Amino acid sequence: MNFIVHQGSQAINSILLPLFFILSGSLLYLVNLRIDVYGQAFVTLALLVSLQLLRNFKYHAFVRVLFIAISSFLVLRYFFWRINYTLSYHDFWSFIGTIVLFLAELYGVLMFFFSAFVNIRPLRRKSIPLPADKSLWPTIDIIIPSYDEPVELVKITLAAATNIDYPTDKLKIYLLDDGGTTQKLTTNNEEIRQAAHRRVNEFKQLCAALNVGYLSRERNINAKAGNMNAALKHIHGQLILVLDADHAPAADILTKTVGSFVQDDKVFLVQTPHFFLNPDPIEKNLGLFHRMPSENLMFYRSIQRGLDFWQSSFFCGSAAVLRRKAIDEVGGFSGVTITEDSETALKLHSLGWKSHYIFYPLIAGLQPETFNSFMIQRMRWAQGMVQNFILNNPLRMPGLRMEQRLSYLSNMIFWFFPFARLVFLTAPGLYLCFNLKIYNANMEEFISYTVPYLLALMLISHFLFGKDRWVFVSEIYETMQSLFSVRAVWAVLKNPHQPQFAVTPKMETLEKDFISPLSRPFYGLIVFTVVTVAIGIWRFWIDPDHRSLTGITLFWAIFNLLVLLAALGALYEHRQRRVSPRIPVNIHAFWVIKSCNKIIQRWPVTIKDLSMGGMSLISQRELPEANQGQCSFIEVVDTRSQKKEYYPVSRVTHFRQGEHLIHGLKFNCSGLNEFVKIVRFVHGDSSRWILIQESESNNPGLLKTMIIMIRTGFYYGLSHIKYIVNSYFLR
Repeated sequence: MNFIVHQGSQAINSILLPLFFILSGSLLYLVNLRIDVYGQAFVTLALLVSLQLLRNFKYHAFVRVLFIAISSFLVLRYFFWRINYTLSYHDFWSFIGTIVLFLAELYGVLMFFFSAFVNIRPLRRKSIPLPADKSLWPTIDIIIPSYDEPVELVKITLAAATNIDYPTDKLKIYLLDDGGTTQKLTTNNEEIRQAAHRRVNEFKQLCAALNVGYLSRERNINAKAGNMNAALKHIHGQLILVLDADHAPAADILTKTVGSFVQDDKVFLVQTPHFFLNPDPIEKNLGLFHRMPSENLMFYRSIQRGLDFWQSSFFCGSAAVLRRKAIDEVGGFSGVTITEDSETALKLHSLGWKSHYIFYPLIAGLQPETFNSFMIQRMRWAQGMVQNFILNNPLRMPGLRMEQRLSYLSNMIFWFFPFARLVFLTAPGLYLCFNLKIYNANMEEFISYTVPYLLALMLISHFLFGKDRWVFVSEIYETMQSLFSVRAVWAVLKNPHQPQFAVTPKMETLEKDFISPLSRPFYGLIVFTVVTVAIGIWRFWIDPDHRSLTGITLFWAIFNLLVLLAALGALYEHRQRRVSPRIPVNIHAFWVIKSCNKIIQRWPVTIKDLSMGGMSLISQRELPEANQGQCSFIEVVDTRSQKKEYYPVSRVTHFRQGEHLIHGLKFNCSGLNEFVKIVRFVHGDSSRWILIQESESNNPGLLKTMIIMIRTGFYYGLSHIKYIVNSYFLR
């Protein structure tokens, strides 16, 4: 029987292998076939129309593959045309510019195919239920690494961890305090020493009251990875749930993830998405929070699912459950690079361990509030992934399957985008300002080859990520990161062991509007681009013989200017006084007046937003005030226990809006038990995060999103300029 199967597989391979080479050769012939520009225009128009029609059937697997195939054909047609007909030698400096631009485009084409490969068939994995017999449930340690986060922030995460629905005899929680190491407690710097002692005392008291273990270590070595590895000596659970200090878990985080480990003993990781309650500085400063999908949604809803199909979804540092046995097999959390999470996952995948990715937000975290903090975080990611590329290159690592090598490689090479982005930003000026001939094409060729290529990129991006990422958003984010990340990446290329782990600041408040101190490089780039546009308009007017090429480059420069204006708008930091972000909700509740634990009055209300500080609610009529000897409460039915819960509140604001009365309330927290209860109410229900994500996942369409982004960037960019004029020239 084995002989027959072996012979059958050989017969199939003998047919498929030649067929593969024939199809590949045919494709290479077609993409490299030279036809006149009118024939090329007709073919590409037909293919673009096909893509437009296929967009209506995007949820069919075959259509998805066909859409990617047609887009790939258009991209390859452009790429081979660029190689064969546009790379020419005019003079030395023009040739250098030509090669640099081509290499940047080559990077873009490479990332296109990596993205197409990763997202060919995203896996929609469902949560595996735990067995009914709780004796089969594994023991779990929850570790919460902390460095310099405020006690008030960590307190919320610790309280939320105590609210997790899991048998208490199988669950232990530990705070890993790297801000209270012996090194800090005994330093000669009196200010640091006293701050460390205060921090340790506060955390030890808090942990004792919450029945949470407190762990620290001798020295701050290897940052977060070293902190977690030091804790491994003291914890003994079968699984480990890792939470960042600002990632408050929902009550069902374990019941939705642990089933994978029970079903398959080769699973080392179940990763869940990072969901954020507050906007990042770009969303906040451009007024786009809750109007468009969050910037990280494309990674967590699409890319991680695509990686999961290829068994390559990786550890993201938090909101993840890991198998202790697997961590021990590689000697703990890897700390060679400053992205210990992806490095650890890469090594475990190479040993044959499996990962699962479940797209269900089960934590609520905080994003950086300022662009400076945002860049600290992103430069750490960029440096860590480039370190991984150099020190743990997946092409060389034994044990990985080819699809895993490509999947990891796509995430590492992505972080070289600053080099390509800076080339695209400055290339128009090389031609219009310095007359360097870096793109040898006329208008007919541009329309026949370049325009279909650009449209294909936009269409496939909208096809794959339309509900996760609006068009032009990537250009704004990458442009803003490029000016600073390029230096960070270059530093790693020169010395892969140089980068040090930098903690992202948390719970920042901004008392007033101000211009980000990181704005200065953008001013120079905008001035250069404005000069480029002005010279381009002048050359377009006086030089009719080269008007087509000038017009192409001028359009490119104007596009860059619009992106830079949006970046400028995002660098106008708006004040942020609220420490606890408001969470939009729609909860039916009751305003209750009690006296001696007896309900005196009860009125229906609707809670519209919620935070750790309080809430706002709507009522149809006036709500009575609590008299002396009485207390006011909000009565809510707990979605899990279906029991009525009462939260003591007091009214802070009260005003009419149309037919409704709006009430601003604050929680009256009388002690730690009351605080834990409020944390469960605010952070415990994961279905709330799903509803918020769905409300943000709007897709107005390709053209409308382009108009919104252009209008938004133009408006906020001019606001930045207006602020500077008013502050420095008209005061």
